Formats: sequence, C-alpha cells, structure tokens
Amino acid sequence: MIFTEASAHFVRLCANKPIHFIVSTLIVSSVFYLTIFDHYISKVNNASYNSLTFYHAPGNTNSSQWNIVANDTEFNFLNEPSSDSPVSHYIVTPLIFRAHSKNVPLPVNTTSLLSGSDRHERFFISNISSVAVPPETFENVDGDIFKLRPSNRLGRYYEYFKSMASIIKNAAAGAEPLDLIMVALAYAAMLFSVIQLFYEMRRAGSKFWLAFGSLLSSVIAFLFAIIICTEIFGIDLPLASMSEGIPFLVAAVGFRHKIAYTVPIMNAIRKNPRSNIADTMSKVVLTTTASPLIKEEVLAAIIAGTVAIFSSNLTGLYNFCILIAVLMITDLFITFTFYSAIISLKAQINTVHRQIELREALEEEGVSTDVATSVAVANTDGNQKQLFEHNGSIWVFKIVLILGFLCLHLFALGTSWLYDDLSDFSASTSLFSYSSSEYLTHSLADKVPIGNNGTLITVMPAKIYRRITLVTNLEDLLFDFISRISLAIRDPYVSKFLFMVAGVSSAINVYLLNVARNHLFIEAQSSMSSKKVEQSENVSSTRSENSRPLSVEKKATKNEKSTKPHTFSHSKSRKVVSDSVDSSTNSADNVKDHEIVEDSSEDESVRPLDELVEIMKAGKVSEELNDAEVCELATRGKMPLYALEKHLGDTTRAVVVRRKAIAKLANAPVLTSGRVPWKDYNYDRVFGACCENVIGYIPLPLGIAGPLIIDGVPYHIPMATAEGCLVASTMRGCKALNAGGGVETELTSDGMTRGPCVRFPSLSRAGTAKRWLDSEEGQKSVKEAFNSTSRFARLQHARTALAGTLLFIRFKTTTGDAMGMNMISKGVEYALKYMQEKCGFDDMDVVSLSGNYCTDKKPAAINWIEGRGKSVVAAATVPADVVKKVLKSDVDALVKLNIDKNLVGSAMAGSIGGNNAQAANLVTAVYLATGQDPAQNVESSSCITLMEKLPNGDLSISVSMPSIEVGTIGGGTILEAQAAMLELLGVRGPNQKHPGANARQLAKIVASAVLAAELSLCSALAAGHLVRAHMQHNRNSNLKSGAVKKIAPTPATADGVVKKDDVKRLKQGSKICIKS
Repeated sequence: MIFTEASAHFVRLCANKPIHFIVSTLIVSSVFYLTIFDHYISKVNNASYNSLTFYHAPGNTNSSQWNIVANDTEFNFLNEPSSDSPVSHYIVTPLIFRAHSKNVPLPVNTTSLLSGSDRHERFFISNISSVAVPPETFENVDGDIFKLRPSNRLGRYYEYFKSMASIIKNAAAGAEPLDLIMVALAYAAMLFSVIQLFYEMRRAGSKFWLAFGSLLSSVIAFLFAIIICTEIFGIDLPLASMSEGIPFLVAAVGFRHKIAYTVPIMNAIRKNPRSNIADTMSKVVLTTTASPLIKEEVLAAIIAGTVAIFSSNLTGLYNFCILIAVLMITDLFITFTFYSAIISLKAQINTVHRQIELREALEEEGVSTDVATSVAVANTDGNQKQLFEHNGSIWVFKIVLILGFLCLHLFALGTSWLYDDLSDFSASTSLFSYSSSEYLTHSLADKVPIGNNGTLITVMPAKIYRRITLVTNLEDLLFDFISRISLAIRDPYVSKFLFMVAGVSSAINVYLLNVARNHLFIEAQSSMSSKKVEQSENVSSTRSENSRPLSVEKKATKNEKSTKPHTFSHSKSRKVVSDSVDSSTNSADNVKDHEIVEDSSEDESVRPLDELVEIMKAGKVSEELNDAEVCELATRGKMPLYALEKHLGDTTRAVVVRRKAIAKLANAPVLTSGRVPWKDYNYDRVFGACCENVIGYIPLPLGIAGPLIIDGVPYHIPMATAEGCLVASTMRGCKALNAGGGVETELTSDGMTRGPCVRFPSLSRAGTAKRWLDSEEGQKSVKEAFNSTSRFARLQHARTALAGTLLFIRFKTTTGDAMGMNMISKGVEYALKYMQEKCGFDDMDVVSLSGNYCTDKKPAAINWIEGRGKSVVAAATVPADVVKKVLKSDVDALVKLNIDKNLVGSAMAGSIGGNNAQAANLVTAVYLATGQDPAQNVESSSCITLMEKLPNGDLSISVSMPSIEVGTIGGGTILEAQAAMLELLGVRGPNQKHPGANARQLAKIVASAVLAAELSLCSALAAGHLVRAHMQHNRNSNLKSGAVKKIAPTPATADGVVKKDDVKRLKQGSKICIKS
C-alpha cells in the first residue's frame, strides 16, 4: 500500500534525524501557539479593558438615573454638539492607591483628583475638551511618592476565574441537566484517557517521557488543526464550543492509537538491541502499525467530513466537524514524523544509559575499563526497559520544566509577583468593577455635575499606584532589564546572531547524538569484526606468497634477508593467519595451514638481542619487531610473558607469540599445532578480566536440556560437560517434571558475604568492637560507609564472631545482578578503614580481608545455615503414572531410596550440605555454560533433596539450595559464548527495572535443573538403570571397535532367578534414559 510505504519512509527519515524534526516541529508549533494564544487572550483583554460610557439626561440630578450607552451609534448621537450647547462629557479614570499600611496618608484631593467611597479610591476627572492623562506619580503630605504600576496584579487571576465561572454559570443556566451530566462525564473520561496513557506507557517501559511525548504530539496536531481551520478555511472556533466538544473527542478517540503505535516499536527495539533503530521502526510501521492507524484516522476524518456536509446549516456543528476532520489528518502526520522522532530519541538514550550502567557494573566487578567498555558497547541487553535511572535531578528537571511553562503563561496573562498578595485584593476594588458594571458608583456620580443638555461620563480602566519601596524599585529594574533585552532581540543584527547561535546549539546536539549513536552501533560492529578485517587484509597482502610452494617461499625469504632492512609494519609481522579466517572450527586443513604459517615464521630474520632490547625500551615492539623477534625476547627473559599484550597492543598476536615462546621453554611442540585452538576468539574480553598468560581456549561440549517449565515459563538449560549421560538424564527429569506441571521456585534469601578477620591488642577491645558492631549505631555507621563505595552493593547486616582477640565480621550484601565478590570486597575494605579512622578503633589491625568466615570456595556450616548468594527452594509434583512410565520406577521406591541414600547415607558420612545425589554435576555444568565461577561449585552445590508420597499416590520432590552464587554481569559472563547462553535463558546483563532480578532468576534455573537431575538419577538408581546407561553412553566406541564384548547385565534376585519382566523393564529404562 502506497500510504503505508510512505509512512514507513517518513518514520525512517525522522528516526535517523530525530533532533532535526523535533526542533523544527517545535519551532513551527510555537509560532502557531503564540498566534492562537494572542488571538484568544486579546479578546479577553479587550473585553476586560474597554471603556464604558454612561449618559444622564438634563434636568434631573438623581445619581441613580445614569444609563449605559449601549453602542457606538448611540454614543455618536449623544456626543454631537447641539445648536444651544454641547453635551457635557467627562473622562473619569479610577485610581487605586496601595501603601501596605493604613497609616500612610494618600495624595490629597484636587480639582482633578476626587475621593471615592473607599479609602484607597480616587477618581481623576478631565473634560473631553481638554483631556488630561493621570500623571506617573502622586505625592502625599509626608512626601511619599506613589508611582503608577502595571495593572497586572495577582487579583487579575481572580478576575479570570470569576469571568470563566460567570460564563459557565450562564451556559449552565440555559442547559438541560442531562447535558451538564454528559459534559461532566466527558471531562472525567478525558482525564481517565490521560491516566490510562501514562499507565500503558509505563508498561511499555517509560514512566514519563513517552506519555508526555504522546500528549505533546496530540497538542501540536491540535494547534496545526486550529491554524488550518481559522487561517485557511476562515472558520470561527469559539473557546466555549471547543471546551464542550474536545472532551467528547478525547474520550471517544483517546490515546489508544498512540499506545498501539508505540508498544510494538519499543518491543521490537528491545528484542533487537543491536539493530539500527530507524530500520527497526520503519519495518514495524510498514508491517504492523501503519495500516490500522491510517485506516482509523482516515475513517474518523471521513465521518466528520460527511457530518459537516449534511449539517452546513448548523454553524457550530459544521465548524466543529471540520476541526475534527482536519485534526485527524494532522495527528496522523505528526505521529509519523514528530512522535516517531521522539520514540527514536528515547530508544537511543535508552541504549546509551544501558551501556553506561553495564560498563559501571563491570568496572565495579573488577573488569578493566577497556574491556568493560567493549562489552557494554557490544552487549547492550534487550531485556532492559527503563530509560533513565530515576534520580532526583531528572525529577527536578521535569518539575522545573512544567513550572516554567505555567509561570510563562501566568506572566503572559498578567501579574506582578514581587509585591502583590491576596491581602491587597478586595472585590470592591476590582479592576473590572469600573469597566464591567452597568452602573456607576454613587460616590462618583455625586461628584459629576449634570449639564443642561445632559452629561456623558466615560469610565476608563482603573490605574494602580503604589508607594515606592525597595521592592517596587527592584521590579522596575527587572522590567527595565527585560525590556532592554526585548528591544535588543528585536534588533535586526542581534536577532540574526541569536538565530545563528540557536542553530549552532541544535547542530551541536545533533552532532553529540550522532556520536553516541555511532559509538553504539558502528563501534560495536567494528569491535566484533576488527580482527577479522585486519586478518583479511593480511591474507590479501600475502595471498600470492602463500599460494607458492613452501620451498619457494623459504628461498625468497632467505634472499630477502640480505637485501631488505629490518623494518616491519604491524600488519606484515603477523604471519599467523590461515586462509580460512572465518572458519569457526579447527579442521585438519586448518591445522595444516596453521603449521605452515608457524613454519614460515621460523624463517623470519632475528636481529641481535641487544638491538631488540633497545627497540623494546623505545616502545616500538609492535611496529618494528616480527613475531620471531618478540618470541626471542620472551624466551631470553627480557620481556615477561604476561606483558606481551601491553607491548604488542594486540591480544591475538600476543597469544600466538606466547604459544611459540612456551613451546620452546617447555619443549612442548604440541602448542605449535592446532590441537590447542586459538583462532576465531575475542581475546580482548579475556585480557584483564578472565585469564592471564593466555595461549588459546579449551573447547568443551555444550548440550541443552529441556525445555523445563519453571514458574510457568519454559527454559532450555545449557550444560557444558564432558560427562556422558548427564544431559540425557536431565532431559528425562525435565520430561517427568513437565508432565506434572513444571517446577515451582521460591527465593528465600539474597546476599553475598565477605568475612574479614581483624585483631585487637586485648580481649576487652575486641569485645567492645563486637558489641559496637552488633548495636544499632554500629550497624548504621558501617552501612553508610559500605554503601558509599558502590551504586549497586547494599549492606544488609554484619554478623560477628569472637575468637580470642580475633574478631570475624561477616558482611552480607545485595549486589544487583553481579555475583559481587569484587564489589563487596571494595566495600568491606572501606568499611574497615572507616572503623579505624572515624569510629575510634584505630588500634584495630586488619589480618585479612577474607578470614574464611565468608565462606568462599570451601564447605562450611555457616553457608548451609545462613546462606550465601541466592537461597532457593525448588519443588514439583510428579504423578505416579509418570513415575512409572517415564522414570520406570515407583513412588515408594524413590522415597525409600532418598531417605536411605541422601539423608541417612550423607549423615553417616558427616556431610554438610551433601544430602543429594548429584547436585554438583548440574551446578558445574550450568556454571561453565553461563560463565560463572566453577570453583564456587563447592558451596553452591550444597543441597538437600526431599521426597514424599502424597495421599493421592503422587510424588512430591524438592531441593533446597541455600548458597547458589551466580551473576549475570562480570567474570566469565562477558565472554561471547557464555553471554549467548545467558541470552538463551533471558537473563543476560543487568536488569535496570528490577536490579538483581536476572541473577535471581538464574539461581532459580540452576535449582530447577538440579531438581530434574536429582529425580532422574534417583529413579535410575531405584530401578537399577545407572550402570547400563553409562555403559551404553561412555563405552559405545569401544563396543563398536570390538574392544569390549557386549554383556547383558543380569540383575540378582533373592532366589537367584531372573524375572523376564525385570529384564524387559531394565532394557526399556536404559533406552528411555538414552533417548530422552
């Protein structure tokens, strides 16, 4: 559809240049807004400040006989001079004097200044034949100066509201009660639509900005529609008519179309965080949102236009229908342009903030700044929904923005905020009391003489005089300053200069946004492919040489030794790339190619060691030394192996050189082959974060178990293991658990611990420190010190234990989505320092930051009792028929086996947290697959498995694991393969909406996987399947080669007779264990 394609094109254009379209649209809409504001407000002001004329017939001095002159024709007729004498005509200007004190005398009366009924009132009277203007200042008998002030008091707002109330009252008086109820319901529905907009946009991931942008775009569309109707079509749109009709329109149309337009776009951007935002938006608009939006808006415009055609004789309805039709079209245009630019800008800012959050979290976990930045750029997580970290400064900005908008309009409506207050205002001295009343005050009428031919009195708007004080002088200075600025801005040269400055400012904003966007997308792509590009250049530059036979290449190299100088560029020195750079596997051909490249490096010239050392000291290793020379420096002890990355500036080249050096030092030629792979790996993420002295990587088989339904959501669980039958056994457990409805989990505790050891000179001092730490004051002080070190770590409590003069303090801390050992160690170090310097424990000596009271990577009862990391309980119910058909066992046998093996057996062994069958198997496999610390398997595998038979015969099984130590940022999670597995589980990176939610969910997944493995293994043990299953998996190759003779197991019975049913059951069980 042409309209859909055009809309997608507009969206892509606006999304690529969001600031351009936002600024230009706001400038145009501001002009329209000021035009409309001036148009409607000027009518109010003119109505408020028009003079009124009253006439009194001759021969009657009764002050109550004054009549208002209704129109200009009547005024001109009365004001025409007669043959005898003209009508007496006086100009009266009410003056109001303010002195802030009743004791200050007012200016004295003169022939032109008459007193009124109120103490503050004076009337300045002049004849029409000699019109006099009230002076700027008056002086009283004490010498106080009263100066004319702008007639824009706070009381004027009262007049606006009073006037509005009067209009509403008059309109309501002539309306039916049902009409009033309908209008009130329309306003309530409009308010509900706005509230619903903010609620739905909050669900879409924005607490303020998207909803505000939706409202703003609708208002701009409304401004465009009013300008088109009034200026182009010449339609009169009274405020009263719009105030009655707009609520019905908003209630009927609402903001559903904006929500339906926004949510799919934001979801698509979150699902594809690395894709181009403009392309993603254009695709969603083209395929999903444009067509229904266009149909809805155009249909509404057609309906409104049709009604307008058939109601042309009803002016009010006709005008309003035309306004609706135009509004639908302008709203459609603004949505595809201005609002799309807002969404694009919002998404780009979201991405920048997520990157910053991830980088800061990685840095707090001890990852180097370069690696943290690289990971943050390339691994912006799509699960994060929150735009900003909602801190105080952003809320202040929002409030100031709204207040500034309101204050601007209040000032435009007219007020002097510096000196007026409600106490100064009274209804009797209303500014409008002299211009809107249809009668004269008696105090004025009595002072005007009646002429022979009648008398006319024109009452001008009231003027306010205030006694000059410091406040009024300040106001004068302020207004003088503003007026001078306004005058300067109107200067043709200054205005052009300011316009240029505004353009430069907008250009700078555009530039900064483009820099951020390029940093996110272009840099992310280049960081992932930089080495491949460089390697491809090396391949193309040496393609002709590598295509020749090896002997020819060697001869050419020998000839070059005597003719070419010893100068090497960075690219030429790296002869370590095979022709199959993009290959992700290490085939035999790859190994052969690698060996050829390694052999060719042996023919590289090596200069004298002294010369190489001088080049190294000059810092030109990467530019002037080839790999063989760098290897020579390393093997001679002149360059540490761990410093190769620093000297070479290339992590991949450092790995190759280190392999050669260690192969020589350890006499291990295997390192020069492809048996230990090194290619096609991003070592930038490893260096400074995961490993040192890197020579490659170890491939580990990766399997997937599942899906397993956990809390109603299916998960495919990655497992990296070299143990056969483990994944298959877990698969069978997942199948059985899913048949019973899946796994239910509960997280009972979340807090990583660190337990430093400190020493005091005496037991009394150690006891004092313990009592202080256990007190409320001590806990509060330590928490404040600890929490000041991190944006993410928050201390829950500190438990203490005393052993002689040694005090052990166990800090328990939430660490967000990080596992948190580095984060908490930094906080503990500062907290101990704070105790020494600020809390009076300067005699405290820190023995060790980790005093084994944590306890980390060691079995400990304190972890089993109090927990460490995430404490999770996972439970499920397995129907009895599933136990029999899938697990090939029965409930009674499983329950008895669990008691005898996992409970009694572990108790006899004195095990702490070892009341399980194979929790460590699953914990380690999932940890390796998801980048966790495998050494923490020691405490993370603490688990108690419980089984019982339910009254209906089903099996209830649960695992309780109090010390699951996992994280989704930092450590091995920054590696690409491990990060991909976290993404598979939907828990990659930090969760900004609910910090720590991703790590907690990963802990629940680990516990659920353990539950599946426990169920399957215990079933196999109860049925006697274990040995056969492992033989089938782990001895399969030997059976095929004939090395081991296939022997069918014969289970023993009490009488020595094997039952055929038992044999059949064993065979079926082994097949299921294998196939599942």
